[in-house]
Amino acid sequence: MTSIQRLSAVGAALVIGASALTACSSPADQSLPANPSVIILSGDGMGPQQRTAIQYYMYGLDERQPMDALPYSGFLDTIPGDPEYAVTDSAAGATAWAIGQRVPNGTTGLGPDGESVPTLMDIARERGMATGLVNDHDVTNATLAAFGSPVPDRDLKVDIATGYLDNGIDVLFGGGEKYWYPEGEPGMIPDEGEDDVSEGDQNLVARAETEGYQYAYDQTTFDALSGPKALALVQDSAKRRSTEIEGYDYNSDPHYVAPEKLVSKALDILGENDNGFFLVIESDDLDSDAHEHDAQNMMLAGESINEMVKVITEYQKDHPEVLLIVTADHETGGMTIENVLDDGEPEPNSDQVADDPVPYWAETPENMPLPGGGVPKRSGPFTIKGTDRQFKVDWTTPEHTGTMVPVTAAGPLAERFSGVHPNTYVFDVVNELWGSN
Repeated sequence: MTSIQRLSAVGAALVIGASALTACSSPADQSLPANPSVIILSGDGMGPQQRTAIQYYMYGLDERQPMDALPYSGFLDTIPGDPEYAVTDSAAGATAWAIGQRVPNGTTGLGPDGESVPTLMDIARERGMATGLVNDHDVTNATLAAFGSPVPDRDLKVDIATGYLDNGIDVLFGGGEKYWYPEGEPGMIPDEGEDDVSEGDQNLVARAETEGYQYAYDQTTFDALSGPKALALVQDSAKRRSTEIEGYDYNSDPHYVAPEKLVSKALDILGENDNGFFLVIESDDLDSDAHEHDAQNMMLAGESINEMVKVITEYQKDHPEVLLIVTADHETGGMTIENVLDDGEPEPNSDQVADDPVPYWAETPENMPLPGGGVPKRSGPFTIKGTDRQFKVDWTTPEHTGTMVPVTAAGPLAERFSGVHPNTYVFDVVNELWGSN
């Protein structure tokens, strides 16, 4: 039996072993570092099936993917504090981590009644720690805003960007340039379509520079960043653009900076603070791909997550005071992994119409079932790396689902994540590590 074939036993083993693992660790049993740093890495929409598909496609059956090779693992529930809904959105999911309370969907970094409450990023700043936010897509999205710029509406992107500067977040890396420049100012990255056009109401980049931020917009300017304050607005969702924009190649785009390079630079800058740092990272592309029933690009986003984990775990070798938490706010798409039958014909697909199928419309749709349940191109078949075996994926919804999500961790108090916990537990463990309870 290979390591990946044992995946079905993981859930049971975690539950059975949780009490024993927890009993072996308590604050009295270990010496915690004086100034511990924390990194939360969220694969937005990444449930157990997404992690499994990424494992199969990118790593095969014998090499455990980096995000699942961390020493401690468990599950988090994804229940929102919503009077109407049983399934969370990203705003409520991330807010549970950020403030330790379940909140209604759409709530972004605020309390259950919309009140202002301390977030983990607020607590980190009060401790004198450096702070950072990194995204492979839009740095002003709901997950990161829940920590760095609480707002009453997650769609207030310009307000979120403004809040980051108001709150003095030290490192801000990602996409979404259009929210930082006013209408009529194109910014530094060429616009490929109407979705790239600036829609801000002031030049927040100019403001950031006057407040001491170094600014980067391509690989050359990014390489020159040294901090302690840095803003990089680079090409977002570049891997997805390669499949959506004819002739676009992210490898030759000077405005593309690989997510793992964003993380590496963030660690270099934030790590200069003797009081430690708090960094929240997200792959938002993974969620978008699942909404659009695009397993092909979802697995590419997963590759980026694993590359980021490799950067962080390498950093931890010289910085054992860093706690890394890898998880997800929710699962997206109700994704399943299915067989390709012996005759080479996949089982029929039954997935629902995706949120935004437009990029993948062609004479033959690439992300929705073909007549008779035929498998669309972006659902497979895919080959398990290093084997002749194939799999394909199916979907039950274009929206989020209420399944638990895996959490893996390494570093001080990482053992706390063994077992099954509420999503608010992330806040509790970080507070315990920082001695804030």
